[in-house]
Amino acid sequence: MKIFRNNIDKLPLILFYLGLTIELLLVVIDKSAIPLQPEGHIYRLTFVLFALKICFTKYTKREWLVLFIFTLFTFGMYLYTGNNLAFRAVALIAAMRGISLKPMMRFAFYLTLTGTIIIALLSFFNIGRGIKTTEVFRGELMETRYSFGMGHPNSFHFMVLFIIALLLYVYFDILNRTTLCLLLLGHFGLYLLTDSKAGFAVGTLMILGAILFKINSKLRQSSWIYYAGVLIFLFCIIISVWAAAVAIDSWSNPTISKIDSLFSGRIKNLYWDNHIHAGALESWSLFADRGNYIYEYHFDMGWVRMFYWFGIIPGLVFCIMFLLLLNECRKQKNYMGLLLTTAFSLYTVVEPQMMYYMLGRNYLLFLFGAYWGQMLYLCRNEEFYWWNAIGVSR
Repeated sequence: MKIFRNNIDKLPLILFYLGLTIELLLVVIDKSAIPLQPEGHIYRLTFVLFALKICFTKYTKREWLVLFIFTLFTFGMYLYTGNNLAFRAVALIAAMRGISLKPMMRFAFYLTLTGTIIIALLSFFNIGRGIKTTEVFRGELMETRYSFGMGHPNSFHFMVLFIIALLLYVYFDILNRTTLCLLLLGHFGLYLLTDSKAGFAVGTLMILGAILFKINSKLRQSSWIYYAGVLIFLFCIIISVWAAAVAIDSWSNPTISKIDSLFSGRIKNLYWDNHIHAGALESWSLFADRGNYIYEYHFDMGWVRMFYWFGIIPGLVFCIMFLLLLNECRKQKNYMGLLLTTAFSLYTVVEPQMMYYMLGRNYLLFLFGAYWGQMLYLCRNEEFYWWNAIGVSR
């Protein structure tokens, strides 16, 4: 009986890691040439696994209430927009209760690294999508850039960026300055192959930030560095809203056009790349229309995609939650969490990789999962299972 009870107690952990494994494998498989035909059913499966984990987890009364409110809110968004990403994200975040963050990040690191290496090695033998891609990437110039089996050089660089972020978070304490400098040098070599400017810029800032934290340990405890992260995030949101607002003038206004050249034409694409001007400010609404997601028009700017896909009000709710997460990093002195959230802020201005269907692409959700109870000041009451609320004891 005791053995049976111990196995039952391990069930929530098994459910969570099974769901996480599937989500991470989806990220890797998506980059390969393997088709994901029943993709929607797989997302439903991972949602059920996370939901079952929640059912076997204790929360405080306030946490159950907030979880109910966010579940209801995001389910309503799903019914209205057809996009279930936020609904599924709430399940993942809530399911992380009782899951140790660093071991989970370590698991994500090794699984993602292994999958990426396998796809890259297969590309050398022309299995999958091939080692390099030749097409028009910017302007009218035909270029050859290395994608290592992932279809697009930016996609490969993002996967490496994701791996570097996990590596720094999990192993920062044992990485010395020499190793970090070698990592920076290797990242520059990768840039020469992929020519992914956004990935290189954010990856370089992330590694330099880690080196700075390694050199100056007092900086990790300084409150001002966390407030700087808040300012960077707010700047990223402001520049994204500005881009959506001025996209209509991006051809006629020389100043805007010059700034847009730094974004590789991404601002122009918000208005001029499709007939409904998807992404431009005029296409935003308080709550996004179902067509915004179902009849998707691709554009790269991630924060703009968030407001376009979900609506202004859900976007503002996310921004508030993001600021609360940064504040929790300050209180916990989680300097590597600050580094990762800041990198997320900057990268998502120009790239949508983390604002995508797959939860495993967004390491920010892991941090939300670790801190949501504390950052919303919900951990002050006794924890209980949902069935205790209706008078059923275990």
